Amino acid sequence: MRKTTIIVSLVTLGLLTGCTANQTKHSAPPAQKESTSPQQTVQAPKVTLEKARELYAKQYPASDLTEVELKQWGNQMFYELTGMNDNEELHMHVDARTGATSRLSKEALDADEQNGVERHQKQLAFDQLLRPQQALQKAQQYFTGNVIKWSLEKDDGRTVWEVEGHQKQQKMQVKLDAETGALLEKEMDD
Repeated sequence: MRKTTIIVSLVTLGLLTGCTANQTKHSAPPAQKESTSPQQTVQAPKVTLEKARELYAKQYPASDLTEVELKQWGNQMFYELTGMNDNEELHMHVDARTGATSRLSKEALDADEQNGVERHQKQLAFDQLLRPQQALQKAQQYFTGNVIKWSLEKDDGRTVWEVEGHQKQQKMQVKLDAETGALLEKEMDD
């Protein structure tokens, strides 16, 4: 009886250890790891936005991108791509240095968002938008600190570049019209 209890305990411990390791591997990096030191500034990625878009289109061919973010945590830099087909929200990460894809997922849209309703409201059209580098240069006219993340999304029907960074000890956020580069909003947090 005692051998059975020990064996069951060891098997249970092994399973729990495996589950914990698996959870850690797939969980998002914690927000507090976002650093404000100069070496953590979002650098120009080796994988371009265009290449990340191609990888997304290959993975989810009958869909449209609705949001793109470039984030950096420690030594990790990745694109977080969100899109939609007529009935699902689609997600994927693209390593901005290697082009490796990960964290592929699909989620059903609510009934009132299906049949392309939400998709057509949020889809991004890239043909007339400022390139990421142009958006970063415009944003840095309003703050001179380190850029820690940028995103492209629809906000009240308008496509917007949102650039976040730190200037001295303050968090800065600048929203720009993605077509013209005009300043829409500037926020400063302590």
